[in-house]
Amino acid sequence: MSNLVRTTIQVSDLQIGMTVEHNGELKTVGKESLTKNEHGIAFYGDASKKTITRIQFAVPTANGIVLR
Repeated sequence: MSNLVRTTIQVSDLQIGMTVEHNGELKTVGKESLTKNEHGIAFYGDASKKTITRIQFAVPTANGIVLR
């Protein structure tokens, strides 16, 4: 069982601190990676992508499995 949970979300819903999969690599969203231009919000300068894969980690705790 993998502890990674992948969810497709809109780039406009990204928040600083989220972990995403970009070009096959795991990246953490920072304020420098999000830019706003005439085409909307761009992640690492790529305004053509409208969705991105968010990565969450399933962590077992005493209260059950928690997504982080």
